[in-house]
Amino acid sequence: MVKDDIRENIKGVYRNFLRVKFYGWIAGIAVIVLASRLFYLQVIKGNYYSGLAESNSITFVRETAPRGYIYDRNYRAMVTNSPAYSAGIIPFYFNTNSKLEKNLQEVAGVLGLDVSEIKEKLAASGVHVFEPIILKRALNLKQLSELTEKTVEINGITILQDPQRQYPFGSLASHVIGYTGEITQNQMKNTKYKDYRMGDIIGQTGIENYYDKHLRGKDGLVYIVTDAMGRQKRIAEKVESQQGKNLVLTIDFRLQKFAEQQLKNADQNGVIIAMEPKTGDILCMASKPDYDLNYFSGGIDIKYWKKILRDKANPLNNRAVQGLYSPGSIYKIVTGSGALNENIVKTDDAFFCEGIYWIKTWPYKCWKRTGHGWVSFYKAIEQSCDVYFYKVSLKMTVELLYKYSVMFGLGQKTGIDLPGEKTGLVPTREWKRRISRTPWFPGNTVMMAIGQGYITSTPIQILNIMAAMANGGYAMQPRLLKAVTMDNRRVFMNPEPKKLFELDVKKENIKIMQDALKRVVSNWAGTGKAAQVRGIEVAGKTGTVQNVHGDNHAMFACYAPFNNPEIVVFVMLEHGGGGGEAAAPIAGELLNFYFTTLKEL
Repeated sequence: MVKDDIRENIKGVYRNFLRVKFYGWIAGIAVIVLASRLFYLQVIKGNYYSGLAESNSITFVRETAPRGYIYDRNYRAMVTNSPAYSAGIIPFYFNTNSKLEKNLQEVAGVLGLDVSEIKEKLAASGVHVFEPIILKRALNLKQLSELTEKTVEINGITILQDPQRQYPFGSLASHVIGYTGEITQNQMKNTKYKDYRMGDIIGQTGIENYYDKHLRGKDGLVYIVTDAMGRQKRIAEKVESQQGKNLVLTIDFRLQKFAEQQLKNADQNGVIIAMEPKTGDILCMASKPDYDLNYFSGGIDIKYWKKILRDKANPLNNRAVQGLYSPGSIYKIVTGSGALNENIVKTDDAFFCEGIYWIKTWPYKCWKRTGHGWVSFYKAIEQSCDVYFYKVSLKMTVELLYKYSVMFGLGQKTGIDLPGEKTGLVPTREWKRRISRTPWFPGNTVMMAIGQGYITSTPIQILNIMAAMANGGYAMQPRLLKAVTMDNRRVFMNPEPKKLFELDVKKENIKIMQDALKRVVSNWAGTGKAAQVRGIEVAGKTGTVQNVHGDNHAMFACYAPFNNPEIVVFVMLEHGGGGGEAAAPIAGELLNFYFTTLKEL
């Protein structure tokens, strides 16, 4: 019995020994497997997994491509770039800060921003949590220094270097050039900007806006290795950005500067435009008041922005293409051409002007209160007799006035390469009935015949009336772009001039009008004699536009030389008074500068 018990105990001990041995083998094999796996991961595949770990801490930063330069027709740089520093934050790393609200206030304090503004940008970052959000561009030295110190204690702060627009001539041609700025939420909804992203710098106005696709360039990418706090360690890889293409404008810097100085000397808001009639090339386009482009470089200066917004003269408005004015007596070119072409009047037909014309009980005055006496066609244009055109227009009717207005390009855009061009208005009987529910009266016709009343036009449209005379019956589409170039002035695009319209007017009638326009300047009694230039024959037409808000606007349009026109000029001074007294002398000075200074250089 005892032996049996001893035998069973020995068997139990043996079974336990086998069990321990089995588990020992299992543990040993497991240790060997784990050690082998660890050896494989750390030694054999160590470099591979090290690379993977490092890639998880890489942040990519878009490197903004420099915009293309903008030159005048003689390749003088009007807009360039310079390096500037911008402040940004990477949302993923910034949100890891334990004292987030305090850090927001610190960053906002350094940059001079509201905390709410930073929060809005963080909220708008969406899925781009590893991509820096630009908080402020063009940092000054103090901001750069203080923010650099903050990068040590605040996660996710980054400092970027971006190209910044430089305007060496300040406000010169500001309406033509335009300014840049960050794309807005509303602009992002426009299909024109479907390939753009929030934070992108785009052209907001002027040439910067119209040719943004050419100027923009292609952004680069910088892959940066960061630590767990988002601090930059080194650059892993860089894809270089490509600068945008350059624009060569039709503008002549020297003539532009001279024109703006003329407006400054006159101490008047207004417009001066000069154009090559045969090509449509705009040689200068001055609009006053204007604004200093340097305040928009690197982000709009808020104080300056509020100042110009409060300015009732609206400095942001490019009067050359957005200002709407009655064309005044320059419109008599349209009325006169139509009357001749429709055989309503001949050059020797005369009407008596006694200074006033009555339609029933309504008086319509001539600018010369004592009257012009007997007036034929040439004298009517030369001395700008209103009564003559009152009487002619009643034979034409508003329908013919509308026909020739449209023929001369009024009531429609010229297609100039600037954003925001206005169409103006050429009224009709139907238009008046729809707008005011009243019929068209004879008084409306006589006022329209002298470029007053309901008709409105832009300065560039009025310029084209004179350009059509300079070319003998057609006008070219006004343009500001002469060429798009790459590096080393290699031409990428060279647009051809385009014809805008051609008059359906007999050549002999155009010749009659041209001769009449020459008398306006060359004759002693001509209203535009102040525009005379020694040695150069000038043809032109004055305009004195009635203005319900104050003094009359002064206008003058002309071309020269008479036999082979090289330049067409339009001058308009708001509240300037008479066109012959105020605008014509400025046009004469511009022509003199063009022919005696620019042509000799």
